[in-house]
Amino acid sequence: MSQPGTLGSLVGKLHVQRIERQECDRSGHHPIAKLIERLGPDYRLTDWLHELTRDCSRKNQAGVTRACGAVMPDLAKLR
Repeated sequence: MSQPGTLGSLVGKLHVQRIERQECDRSGHHPIAKLIERLGPDYRLTDWLHELTRDCSRKNQAGVTRACGAVMPDLAKLR
């Protein structure tokens, strides 16, 4: 059984993980099966979100530490 907060923990609960970025109007959807195939079931969702937003200009401003506002809205439905 996969640990909470990992890609594997979404199996049977979500088919696609949506990402919404309100600050920059970028969004997307990523099939869980393909993410697990590429990254493995134990890959942490927070690490994946960090990697996905690595190139965000709002996140990477010189001298500023802040998030870019990217969220995974479907996770709230799983609680």
